[in-house]
Amino acid sequence: MFRSLCWSAILSVTLVASLAAQRPKDRPAQKAVPNKKGDRIPRTPVDRFNRMPPEERKKALERLPPERRKRIEEQLDQYNHLTPEQRRQERLRYQAFNQQFPPDKQNQARRLFRQFGELPPERQGPLRKEFENLRVMPEAERRSRINSDEFRSRYDSHEQKILSDLSGLISK
Repeated sequence: MFRSLCWSAILSVTLVASLAAQRPKDRPAQKAVPNKKGDRIPRTPVDRFNRMPPEERKKALERLPPERRKRIEEQLDQYNHLTPEQRRQERLRYQAFNQQFPPDKQNQARRLFRQFGELPPERQGPLRKEFENLRVMPEAERRSRINSDEFRSRYDSHEQKILSDLSGLISK
């Protein structure tokens, strides 16, 4: 579940950052789509990107550096292979992310998710498990765990910083 949340957040954050740099400042608010209960869920930048005419999407992608373009194309492809229910869940996560964090915290979360995604795959699993454990701990217990010898021996300094910073985001 957490892995899905992380990848969802990474996907949303990357696309938001890319599209935010391209959107006109006077663009109207995002339209919302109804869910099964009739509630309106704001469209994500991914939805907006997917709704662009092919030529407009191609131009937007061509403005990006090649590495970033490739990454976004892969993420769009991944998103497009989700079921409608999974897409709805992505929209809800995107909405929660935007409501839960002010812009400076969103940027910090994006940076941390990017750093997490750059870790070797064999390290991501243990860090994900550790973060899940830290996430449910009371603040004092979390601080104690992060300062423990076991924690310091299990993770290198970069990994410790990522976990500590992610924990700081959820505790504030």
